[in-house]
Amino acid sequence: MIHILKPIISVLMFLTVLFFIYTILTITTNFSTGLNIALSFVCGVLAFWFTWQLLSGKKTSISVAVTGSSLILGGLCFIVGFLGPMIFAKDTSQGPMIGIFIAAPLGVILGAIAGYVYAAKQNVASND
Repeated sequence: MIHILKPIISVLMFLTVLFFIYTILTITTNFSTGLNIALSFVCGVLAFWFTWQLLSGKKTSISVAVTGSSLILGGLCFIVGFLGPMIFAKDTSQGPMIGIFIAAPLGVILGAIAGYVYAAKQNVASND
């Protein structure tokens, strides 16, 4: 079962982070569209690779775990905070701002902490 879910979940994380980074860069910077797409693609590939490694159970370095998990959790929180108010409260015009200013930054911070804890536990387990 995990062999079927691993590519599906990895591709979903790639698309989630791609959308998250592209939207944030488009809103907050004056970069060209090509640069936004390139940076989003690089972050998406990193999220794909980290998700693949995570589901494989392979050991990852602390920097990759922190970066990958912060992108993944930040992207998931952004999508829930950005699209959730559009779905559940259609009459609010400021609803997507929750995803941009509250959910995404909290997701990035919590993801970084979770990635560090995950990598530290892997290092402790490999030293035993």
